Amino acid sequence: MSDVGPPLDYYLRVFGNFEFSVSGIFALNHAVAIIGMITGIFLAGLALFIFRSGSKDLKNQAIGMILLIEGFMAATLAFYWIYPFSLGTLQTVVWLRAVSGITGLTRMMMMVALVSFFIESERAKRIRHVFLWKRIWILPVVSFLALLFPFIFLGGLPGTLGDMVHIYCAEPLAEGVGNTVFGTDLGYSPVCPETFASIYPAVYISGSSGAALLPMVLITTLPLVFVAVFMVRLSRDPARVEANGYNLEEIKALRTGFVVKVTFMLGGFITLIGLSIAFGLTSPEMTLFNPETTNDRGVKILAIGGPLMLLCHILSALFEGTIFTYAILKHEVMGIDERLRKGFTAAAFTGLGALSFLIASEAMETAIPGGGLIGGLIVGVPLIALRRPILRTFSSLSTALMPEAHTMQELQYLEVFAAANADGHITSKERTMLDLQAKAFGISPGRQQHLEEIGHHDQTER
Repeated sequence: MSDVGPPLDYYLRVFGNFEFSVSGIFALNHAVAIIGMITGIFLAGLALFIFRSGSKDLKNQAIGMILLIEGFMAATLAFYWIYPFSLGTLQTVVWLRAVSGITGLTRMMMMVALVSFFIESERAKRIRHVFLWKRIWILPVVSFLALLFPFIFLGGLPGTLGDMVHIYCAEPLAEGVGNTVFGTDLGYSPVCPETFASIYPAVYISGSSGAALLPMVLITTLPLVFVAVFMVRLSRDPARVEANGYNLEEIKALRTGFVVKVTFMLGGFITLIGLSIAFGLTSPEMTLFNPETTNDRGVKILAIGGPLMLLCHILSALFEGTIFTYAILKHEVMGIDERLRKGFTAAAFTGLGALSFLIASEAMETAIPGGGLIGGLIVGVPLIALRRPILRTFSSLSTALMPEAHTMQELQYLEVFAAANADGHITSKERTMLDLQAKAFGISPGRQQHLEEIGHHDQTER
């Protein structure tokens, strides 16, 4: 039994009664899963955008494939937290952990293979062909086989990646219904803490760590560090770039994407290492519902650290995908840089707000019992009041990461606009001439307005 009531009522209980130390653990888990799903859909859209751009460049298609598998991984990485699944449903959903493992290995091999487009050798040219649609299936097959051996020798999914805990609580201070997905001994009779009384009935789902989890994270992370280093070194060698006919701006953007991704992934890896050193790899006993635990602080840290580690991986895919798409399409799709920068700015502001709210709520809850809402207000009100300068700051950052790119027609229009606006005033005749010029160049009214704002800004700075 794990009836939590209508889904809408359940989510309103969890997120509507939010206090970090009360419903925050449940809310954090659900939020990470939802962010992962949204990121997956967003990256799939970017991949489709690339495929439909009309580019026949194999490198562009390769990046589209990478974003597609990144999106799939982001969507499945924490999917088991998206809803309080029943034990029976979770026994099916849990296999997405294995799918995520296969996807992670595939993604790593794809990104390493992407380097071959910037190496002029016969071997590199042969590696590039793995991204042909008729050959790309080889990589997930290899990943599946690589994961199959630990599965066989370590006792299947629970021994390899870990079992999962499923605990149902109907009311506070009552005995909960606790199980593991694969039948591992839970080791205790769960008790439903009064701390979570406002959100009961609820289901708590927690993953434990198998023997291969840490090595797998290491294997899928470290090669990307070397890829990032390679792209950084290549971006600093303009002579080599020019000699081989590469696009330096594209290389710089890809470099930024890899650096951002590796930074987030290393953050997740360091979190996992830190938790392992401090508390050991998680096990079914390490939950907030174990009345026999003697390390409440450690259990809480593990409950928070696990979702944050997954969030690091999801965010790495989000920002990498945005920057990669910008890198390859900025010269092919009109206004792609503007659209991606707006998306980046909105995502960064939302992330800052959510993170600040969580930290402030936790800090106030620790200092003043029941003060989580006050902490949220202390952070939320200034964020709303200062949203314009904060957004401008993020906009400047996004511009630095993704500089404005213009087509030849847009550059010509900017020249015409500069001449017309030399005296700081646009007459009706000049406006008519500018509109006709924009129409002749195939520039939409919205894009025309954006270009004129750039022109005004450039003239003001002079």
